[in-house]
Amino acid sequence: MGKKEFELVKDGVCAPIIIETTECEGVRKIAEKSANDICLVTGITPEIVSENDEKSANMVLYTTVKNSKLVTELCKRGKLSAEQVAGKREVYGIQIIEQPWEGTEKLLVIYGSEKRGTIYGIFALSEYIGVSPLVFFGDAKPKYQEELVIDEDIQGISKEPSVKYRGFFINDEWPCFGNWTFDHFGGFTAKMYDKVFELLLRLKGNYLWPAMWTSSFALDGPGEENARLADMYGVIMGNSHHEPCLRASEEWDIYRGENTPYGNAWNYVANKEGLLNYWKDGLIRSSKYENIITMGMRGERDSIMEGTKTLQDNINVLKDIITEQLKLIEKYGDKKMPRLLAIYKEVERYFYGDGQTEGLRSWEGLEDMILMFCEDNYGNMRMLPDKEMQAHKGGFGMYYHFDYHGSPVSYEWVNSTPLSKIWEQMTECYEYGVREVWIVNVGDLKGNEFPLSYFMNLAYDFDTWGTACKESPKRFTEQWIALQFYGRLSKEEKSQLADLLTKGIWLANLRKPESLHSYVFHPAHYGETDRMLDMVSQLIEQLENLLKNLPEDCKDAYYSMIYYPLRSSMNLIQMQLYAGKNEHYAKQGKKIANEYAKLVTEAIAKDKALAKEFSFAFDGKWKGMELGKHIGFRKWNEDGCRYPLRMQVEPFDRPRLVVSRKDQEAVHVKNYGQPERIAVDDFLYPGTEWVDIEAANDGIGTIHCTVTGTDCRWLALNWTKQDIEQQEVLRISCNREALPETKETICLELSDGDTVVAIEVSGQKKQTAQLPEMTFYEKDGVVAILATHYAECKEKETGRWIELEDYGKSGCGMKAEPVTENFTLGKGPSAVYRAYVEQEGAYTLEVRSAPSNPLESGGKLQFGLRVNEEPLQAISSVSETYAGGAPENAEWSEGILAHMHKTDLEVILHEGVNEFEVFAMDAGFVLEELLVVRKDKNILPSYLGPEESWHV
Repeated sequence: MGKKEFELVKDGVCAPIIIETTECEGVRKIAEKSANDICLVTGITPEIVSENDEKSANMVLYTTVKNSKLVTELCKRGKLSAEQVAGKREVYGIQIIEQPWEGTEKLLVIYGSEKRGTIYGIFALSEYIGVSPLVFFGDAKPKYQEELVIDEDIQGISKEPSVKYRGFFINDEWPCFGNWTFDHFGGFTAKMYDKVFELLLRLKGNYLWPAMWTSSFALDGPGEENARLADMYGVIMGNSHHEPCLRASEEWDIYRGENTPYGNAWNYVANKEGLLNYWKDGLIRSSKYENIITMGMRGERDSIMEGTKTLQDNINVLKDIITEQLKLIEKYGDKKMPRLLAIYKEVERYFYGDGQTEGLRSWEGLEDMILMFCEDNYGNMRMLPDKEMQAHKGGFGMYYHFDYHGSPVSYEWVNSTPLSKIWEQMTECYEYGVREVWIVNVGDLKGNEFPLSYFMNLAYDFDTWGTACKESPKRFTEQWIALQFYGRLSKEEKSQLADLLTKGIWLANLRKPESLHSYVFHPAHYGETDRMLDMVSQLIEQLENLLKNLPEDCKDAYYSMIYYPLRSSMNLIQMQLYAGKNEHYAKQGKKIANEYAKLVTEAIAKDKALAKEFSFAFDGKWKGMELGKHIGFRKWNEDGCRYPLRMQVEPFDRPRLVVSRKDQEAVHVKNYGQPERIAVDDFLYPGTEWVDIEAANDGIGTIHCTVTGTDCRWLALNWTKQDIEQQEVLRISCNREALPETKETICLELSDGDTVVAIEVSGQKKQTAQLPEMTFYEKDGVVAILATHYAECKEKETGRWIELEDYGKSGCGMKAEPVTENFTLGKGPSAVYRAYVEQEGAYTLEVRSAPSNPLESGGKLQFGLRVNEEPLQAISSVSETYAGGAPENAEWSEGILAHMHKTDLEVILHEGVNEFEVFAMDAGFVLEELLVVRKDKNILPSYLGPEESWHV
């Protein structure tokens, strides 16, 4: 045994845990949870003792430095040095000490700078032995181990957290979280919050906004039990952006009234005295606990403040409100307690003002206050502190969302936020100096365990997971899986799970579940529905195989956190894609539409079955969490939501042939005289290997089809004779090596003996050997290039481009760093893209970028563009009227639902290779894709657009 190993559990004996009588109650309670963690792993519960009188060969000490006589004694005897911990913020040390005192051979000591530091150290030990922070909320059972031997690699001193206040907001909690907590805990009680606080602390968080739709944290404990419990654990409580002075929104309805000291109107102009009394009593009641005080005022239930007319009126009233609140805190509260102003929704206008009206930004009344910004509710940063603001003494916060209840469409179901998006946005936020508070809306919490774990780790240890770690999402996913399934999965299984999570969440995020409809993905154009169905089907197959084959003690966590949310999400995507195909085929008059109607019906039944199964899983542990509406929202919320429609086709009264290209809407039927013709020009351009033709019978019975004219050295068919009851695919494959040097056209005839449809297939071998590397070749006047497939990437002394993986709608992106830099035109890094077009003339260049927002007032999210040798231009990716985060602004609303900005530019290109050089300019811009379209061509209606073009 190595010199510094510590036997925590050996030969059926567990080292006792010392909790000194001087230790705080919160650490004592967490020690009990730690003892339970050890029992979960080994089946043995360690004894918790108050002193070291009863000697044992090995002992464990959990202690807070300033409370510990034993630490003082160990330091005096040179066994321990607490200097690196004492006086620090939320820091802990772990050390194995030999011969700490007479009668004990080894001591494992976890010592914290204060309560939270000690608690984080205790839970670090739990993770070390294989207990996940999601042991309760994620059903992550730890691996059974007969012995626990702690290696010396556990020793060390933790760092101070990167972000000072780190936490989450349980919000939009009905019907799921609300029903769950009433069923299992009798309401929003201290019994329930004990589980939430434990999760927060296991994730090394310290700050919580409690549920508030129909509950009051200060009253529902019952009484103040919630607040007392939070204070005991060292959890800092806050209130949401519209709940000032330690008062929950719901309290107002309880206490308001004409015959009360508070009055009846939530209107500062009309009821100033009543509101000040109301806030005063909130401060008197709750200031004895650790809080961050929300300041200011908004309207009732997240609405605009009433009683004012002009912008100046609003600013003046808000100044008076904050001034009076500060006086109340001075007199009745704790003036050392942090205060926070949320610059959210209309408060942002009051903060910045306009060209004629000075806002609150430079008002001295905010000098020591945390200024909390908010993204656009869909995960895209908006206003961030500029260089002038960054000197603000109170620091800055960020309110982020994994869940949102509001316009244009809510998203509150299972997770649809990729880690790549969180990393890209929150690293930007941190680099802008937002480091005082990070809080994320996690909705019902259940279903968002994975992104929440990442968010909290990023906030706690930005050095490890932040800007410097370009593979942060990938590395964290691997580490997270390793922790949930500690020591029980093969390398291949862990890799499969990582791919599943990454790809599944990316697919779910392509269109938020609630706003996905049958018409979003085009059922034919560019084959995007079939591509989506293939990806989803493969993912479902992997999900089912893993559920069947994973070790038994891994299945609960897998089902709870991975299988159920992803299987449900993929089923919903299938449902809407099937509905789109059903409508498409019905419009074409094909009876195969009826088969897709059945698939839609099956998907609806599967959605209900998955929810029901989840409600009964784990003996009903999560009953209630399955109740969220998530299908077919017709407006911003679930009112009027519905399942997709299903169309039925009545077959013709005899067999009849209908023919179409699989990637087009047009159908071709019997024609007297010359047969109708389908053009297949795809083989005139490099890259396409095959084209699919759908031969359908839209009548009863069976048709007997033949294909003639097939004598061609560069074509192959998957069949030339086929009996068709519903529909069969005729695949026309191209042997590109055998293509002629000059254009050649072959006419195939598809016939059932009555109907004849001609298929004209053209092909030609293009000379591409001399083209420069990474040149993308047009197909029928269109070139599509993904942002990371540049021909050349040019760094500048001032900055460089970085590649984003598994990001955005395109699956990749390019973003300039430093992320805080606004580059002068031509002075920033650039990326060069090459496109070969066969005709000179006018083209449209469509620049596709992430749905980012300008980070400064009046910003245009610019990039620079040079086409060939033309002058360099500055291009705005948003219009003059763009307003990020404003539901009434169609440009923003459409952009965030579609996950993309599109900027169309008119360009003149010459025949051959053309170069497009994109320069970084405004911070926040992320390039995803370029489309080049000849003027006589159009991008067909679709959601994803053309697949990327073939390139050298």
